[in-house]
Amino acid sequence: MPLNLRASVEIRAPAERIFDLVCAPERLPEWNVSVESARRATPGEAVCLGSRAFVSGRLLGQILESETEVVGFEPPRFFATRAIRGPRVNTRFVLEPLPQGTRVEVDVTGEVPGGALGAMFAEGFLRKELTASLERLRAIGESD
Repeated sequence: MPLNLRASVEIRAPAERIFDLVCAPERLPEWNVSVESARRATPGEAVCLGSRAFVSGRLLGQILESETEVVGFEPPRFFATRAIRGPRVNTRFVLEPLPQGTRVEVDVTGEVPGGALGAMFAEGFLRKELTASLERLRAIGESD
């Protein structure tokens, strides 16, 4: 059973500010509750198509490490990554400017460890984490 999560949030901040938060690997631990550490594969390299990052986090107490690659990059409206090592997860962000800020839509798809049983068990947990992450993104975006 594949993982398929979708969520959105409205943030009172310009799309450019939110895009910078979403695509900078070093800022992931600030707002993504699933991520403990993240760094660019090539320090100092600008984020662009093909950029890679190493991400470490926990899922249900298990440490998971992955390497991701940017597969969609259209500032400040679209950002997408896919895991090339570790849990096979794809993440897609669509940012839509609004009169009072930005609407952020996130899709997370892929596979989690443990097959169908793991996906069923993890989906509810991951849905809560995605919601919490977007709330953190909103708080940081509106305060920066």
